Order: sequence, then C-alpha cells, then structure tokens
Amino acid sequence: MKKIITISLLLLFLPLISSEIIINQQPDAIYNLGDVITVPTTVKSPKSVAGFFQMDLICSGIQENFYKNGVSLSPGEEKKIEASLVLTKSVIGEMKGNCTIKAFLGNDFSLTNNFKISDSIAIKTTFEIVEFNPGETITLLGQALKENGKAVNGLIELSIIEDNSSRISQAGTINNGAFSISLSLPENIKAGNYLIKLNAYEQDIDSQTTNNGFLNQNILVKQVPTSLEIVFDSSEVQPGTSLRVKAVLHDQTGEKIQSLTFLSIKNRNNKILEQVEIETDQFYEFPVEYNELPSSWKVVAVSNKLTSEANFTILEKEAIKIEIADKIVTITNMGNVLYNKTALVKIGNQSLNIDVYLEVGKSQKYVLTAPDGSYSIEISTGEENASATNVVLTGKAVDVKKAPGNLGSIIRYPFVWIFIVIILAFAVFIFVSRSSKKSFFGYITSKIPRKHSDSSQGVGQGLNHGYEMVPLTKGSLISSRNKAEISLSIKGDKQDVSVVSLHIKNLKTIQTKSGLEETLQKIVDIAESKKAAIYEDSSSIIFILSPSLTRTFKNEKAALEIAQSAKEILLHHNKMFKQRIEFGISLNHGPVIGSYENHVFKFSSIDTTLSAAKKISSLANEEILLGEKINDKLRSEVKTIKQNKSGIDVYAIKEIKNPEQHAKFIKNFTERYEREHGKR
Repeated sequence: MKKIITISLLLLFLPLISSEIIINQQPDAIYNLGDVITVPTTVKSPKSVAGFFQMDLICSGIQENFYKNGVSLSPGEEKKIEASLVLTKSVIGEMKGNCTIKAFLGNDFSLTNNFKISDSIAIKTTFEIVEFNPGETITLLGQALKENGKAVNGLIELSIIEDNSSRISQAGTINNGAFSISLSLPENIKAGNYLIKLNAYEQDIDSQTTNNGFLNQNILVKQVPTSLEIVFDSSEVQPGTSLRVKAVLHDQTGEKIQSLTFLSIKNRNNKILEQVEIETDQFYEFPVEYNELPSSWKVVAVSNKLTSEANFTILEKEAIKIEIADKIVTITNMGNVLYNKTALVKIGNQSLNIDVYLEVGKSQKYVLTAPDGSYSIEISTGEENASATNVVLTGKAVDVKKAPGNLGSIIRYPFVWIFIVIILAFAVFIFVSRSSKKSFFGYITSKIPRKHSDSSQGVGQGLNHGYEMVPLTKGSLISSRNKAEISLSIKGDKQDVSVVSLHIKNLKTIQTKSGLEETLQKIVDIAESKKAAIYEDSSSIIFILSPSLTRTFKNEKAALEIAQSAKEILLHHNKMFKQRIEFGISLNHGPVIGSYENHVFKFSSIDTTLSAAKKISSLANEEILLGEKINDKLRSEVKTIKQNKSGIDVYAIKEIKNPEQHAKFIKNFTERYEREHGKR
C-alpha cells in the first residue's frame, strides 16, 4: 500500500522522465471478430520512471482503451508487457475497418502498423443448375471463409426470396469452413424467377452475430404440366348439333399452359370416330349426326404425357319431317328414337287419325283420297305441322292409306314391269354367252385369289382388300389383311425382298396399352397401303415387300417410306402419351423363297436377311438403321453414316434427299386415314 501511494505521489508531483516503448510484434494484416490481438511490448528508461502504461484501439478516428497498468522503473530497467485484445462487441463495440493500436506511458507512445478488423465471410459454391421443377430439391455444397482466411464454424441459411420477402428457408451448419445444405421446393410453387440467398454467420457466447456473409443467385422455377382437364360447352348434346370440347392444361398452381393436345372422340362401342391435334384451351367442334342413337360417348385427351377422359351424352330426340306432294304424304323419322304417335290429318273439313310407327331414319308414304275436287290439307303431330292448299284428290271417300310398296307400284305401272323384264332377259343372254366362251386360262385365273389392283386408293387396301382383317397372332395388338407366315417346307419362287423390322423394346413392360394398339395399327395400315405382307415375331413386326406382291422389283423406296412413317408416328406417340414406346427400326434386303397361298404370303429365308434385320432393329435407339445391301440400293434417296454396333456394320440416315416426296406421302395417307378410319 505504501508503494502504491508513493508511485501515485510521484506521478502527481514529479515530472515524468522520457521512456522508450518498443512494439515487439506487429499485428497481422486482417482480423475477424472473435480473434485475439496480442501486442507484446517492452518499456525501458535511462532514468527512474513511474506512471500508467496504457493501450488504446484506434479505428476511423474512434479511440477506445483496452489495457491500463501502473509501471515503475529504475534507471536502465526495462519491463516486458503482454497485452491482448479480444475482438468482441462487448469489448470494441462496433469498431472495425482500418485500425491501429497506440501504446503510451505519459507523453511517450508508440503505434503499431495498420491492420483491418472485419466481420465479413466469403461464400464459395458451385451453382450449375439454375432451372428447377416444382418439388425438386436444391442442394448446395460450398466453402465459407472469414476475410482473415480462417475457416468458419457457424451456421448457414438457404432462403428462397419472392417479392423481397422470404418464402421458405432451411438452416444448416458450417464445420471447418465446409457446408452442405438442401431445400425442397414446394410442389405447388408458382412458376417464375426467384432469388436464392445463402447467409453464413458466426455467433458469440451471447448468441450475438459476429461475422457474416451472403451470396445471391437467381433461379427459374419452371411451369410443369400437372393436370389435364376436358371441358365441354355442354356435356349433353342434341343429335344434329355439334359437340364443343376443349382440353385445358394446368401447371402446378392451376394456371393454364399453352400447348398442343391430341383429342380422340370415341362412340358407345369405344370406336374412334375422330382424332385431331389442336391447341389447348381451344374448342373443337365435332358434328353429331341427327339420327345418332342416344348413348354415352367418350373424349380422350393426351398432352405432355398426361391423359384425361370424360364422357358426354347424346340425348334422345323425337322428331319427324312431313312432306306433302300432290296426294302423297311422306313422313320421315328425323330423330334418334322410335317414333310412335298419332297424327291428325285434315282433308277439307274432315279429320282422320293415322298411327305413325317409324324406326330411326325410316319413312312411310300415305295416299290421300277424297271425292274428286281440290282440297286444303293439314297434318299435325304436335311437334311437326305441314299444310298444302289446292291439292287435287280423287276417290270415292275421304281416306288416308299407307302407300303400296315397290311391287305394288310396278303392278300399277305395267310399262315399268315390261322394261325390267327386258333388261333381265338381256342380262341373262350376256351371261350365258360369256360363260360358253370362257377359256381354259380363264378357268385357271378364277382359281387364283383376287388381289386388289391398286392399294394406294385407300387406307387398309392391301393385297387382300375385301378379306376380313385378323390378328396376326393369338393375343396380338394388331390385325392385318396381308398376313405373312414362315414355312420350313415351301415351294415357291426365289425373289429379293426389302424388309422393314420394327422392334418394340419395352412391349412386355408397358403398363398401359392406352394408344399403343391404335399407334401400331396405323403403322400396319401404312405398310399395307404399300402392299407389304405383315409378319409378327415376339417383340418385332416385320414388313416384307416382295416383287410377287408389289409387282415391282424396286421396293427399297417404299420400305424407306414405311420406316420413316413408323418413326414419325412413334415419336408423335411418345410426345403425346406418358407411357413411352422404346423402339428401333431397320431396313434390309436379301433373298427369300415365297409363294402366295390361301390369302397368306408364305416364305422361307434363304440367308440371314430377316434375322439380321431383327438384330439391327434391336440395336437402333429411336432411329432407322440400314443394312449394307439396302444402303447401296438407296444411295440416290438418302445420305448415310457407317457405324459399328455390337460388331455389326450398320448405316444411320443423315439426310433424306427428297424429303418433300416423303412428306407428301405422309400427308396423303394421314388425310385418308382420318377420313376412313371410322369406317373400318
């Protein structure tokens, strides 16, 4: 106590003697909050010194003392002082930036080199994906370092910012500077641009934030089709009017999406009557015949791999048409149900009732009679009325009778009967004359199955047009009039054929056959329009173009058109349906022995033409690959690139030299198919 009092008195009453203050170690260039700055200092003096040794932190003109201690030195004595500064807000407050430390004793002082106090954290991450689907998870891996280069041990927060406010966020930890954080987007998040914000920070023991840093990144949430809705102008349709229907595609929030949809209209027997590709949210009108029976029909919409079905009802309609021509009244059932009512007929001043019983689409004629004269005629059924004036009638009494049939008309008009007899006699004469002159060759020709002479005239008009379409195999999804079969023992002609092989790779794993049967049948119809015979083997459909069937030796171009058409149809199917068809197509050329027997093309392969075609199609991936022989024959039609797949040399199509011809064929076929498909 005496010593302290003595030093204090010396400080008050004795003049201070100059001393030397030496900074033994300069601070580092940069410090972050939470760091400790150590400033080892030596104080010495040639004379006796007594006073308070202090250290102040000076930042941007603000000075704050952090160390103070009394010092008493004898002449020539020196003292080492170890002073430390802990960079916490409780010690330095908000002081940061460019700083220095001042060490002083009395009027003597020394300054350290300038250094920086920072609270900044730098975040580094790889952010390669900037577009996300709703429900997708955003995962970020990265590194967080303080400005002093040291690793961060703290927390990190990932936030999705919309309209300057946080929508969703996820917190994680940073250990030794490394972090991994994930955030799942909501399934119903609105499509649009968003800001992703990463915020890294450290906290002190009082849970006060010390160092922090952030990183921003723009992302796009895509508009994803999630539902397909079928909308009717009215789900109850009167016969003789048009169904108005549209498909509306919705995204994850219910907003409409503009796209294309494939609409199919099926009747009560589930038979497709119309197929059309149209923009979504646009009404399509389908006319319903006036006599279409009351029933429930179906509309199937396919768009962006979504499928939707909805039913509509064709209502009952009871309607007739009454026509008066001279003394003949014709009543026709113009509705779609049986008409069974009583009609009132007024001839002059007299009224009669007739029972009208007509099936859909049927007509009945009635003959009006009355004593010779001119009459006013009125006919009424309640729903329909007709009238005529100055109708000349003859007879004994007022009456209405059903008109006689055709035979009665003929009897009533003998000259018509005579004319028909003459025509029939002439026809019999011609038939007998031609039969007596039939040659041996004519007899042989009559035994040969009739073949359609021009299959290009309509969809499905192949070699056996007129024969019933039958499934190729038991349980097959497709039917054909032009069936082909392999025969091990066959007598026929050796001929070079062009072969198209369509391999369905995932046929056994397709969960739903929705649209599959119709797609494959459409391809078969195209092949039959080119007079191809159809052979089915496991997961492959083989189209054989034989000179004995096509009546030409140049079938390579037709094979190419079949292959290109099949590819376009399958790619369109994959675009419209959720269940994809994985396929490959090949073309090959080689010899077979074949003959046409009992409406079936029976053949036997001489070499590996068919087996090679099936192998190549199994190697193709939604493309057309050519064998070497047919590649040589198609050089004028296509440019190809040679490839080797599984040890087999194949040729991939690079360019079709006359694409407009192929496009014209597809267009013409499609028009015919849409026009005649409902008739098959």
